[in-house]
Amino acid sequence: MSRFVFIGLTSLILASCGPADQPPPPEAAAPAPAAAAPASTPEGAWTKIRITGLTCGDNCYLQIQPIDGGEANEVMCSADLCTPWFESQALPVGVSDKTWEVQMGAVDQLDNEGTVMDDNFPAVLAIREAT
Repeated sequence: MSRFVFIGLTSLILASCGPADQPPPPEAAAPAPAAAAPASTPEGAWTKIRITGLTCGDNCYLQIQPIDGGEANEVMCSADLCTPWFESQALPVGVSDKTWEVQMGAVDQLDNEGTVMDDNFPAVLAIREAT
């Protein structure tokens, strides 16, 4: 009789370990919504300016004058349009004769060794010819 009890208990134990007693597998999480496409230009107001000069040293800096009569400023430029100007260390003919629209922000100002001199230096983030 003990043999039947042992077999019966073993069967109960094994049956209780089956998938029916286990919690169901977690359902697959719903996929996260796709992130919004990045803006093609930085957020912020466009300001009309004139470019009055370019000075290069460790970095190149644009001298800009707001069209509305605000204070002139010397800024860095991280917009793609500035890259060839900085590479040649000169403004192309006619740049100073045009009105430009810029979006301003700040960037790290680095010296030639890559040391951050100012982590909040005024900069043109986007630039386009005014229409």
